Amino acid sequence: MLPQNFIKKLAVATAFVIVSMAASVGVASADIQDFYVRNNSSDYVWYIYVSPTYADSWEEDVLGSEVLPPKSEILVEMSGYGRQCDFDVKVEDEYGNSEEYINVDLCTVLYVDFE
Repeated sequence: MLPQNFIKKLAVATAFVIVSMAASVGVASADIQDFYVRNNSSDYVWYIYVSPTYADSWEEDVLGSEVLPPKSEILVEMSGYGRQCDFDVKVEDEYGNSEEYINVDLCTVLYVDFE
């Protein structure tokens, strides 16, 4: 027969492990689509649009009132898409030059490079 003290410690340790595992699963699956846009060009990026591939139009500009200077990067934080991985990304510079990156798997891609 096990001592009562040992049973209490075992119960607390088991509960801690379960809570820790649940927390780590939540963190690991949160915002799996976050990615960086790297501006490798010599011009400022004024707009970055991201939409699920199934969408018929671009969602709002994720830069808002910010701009992305030349030779810099920005983290684009995604939320509310669940397990959706396939997105289209459009990056446009100050002169209206743009690149579209179609069907990007943001669950596995960490960087989108604008040249």
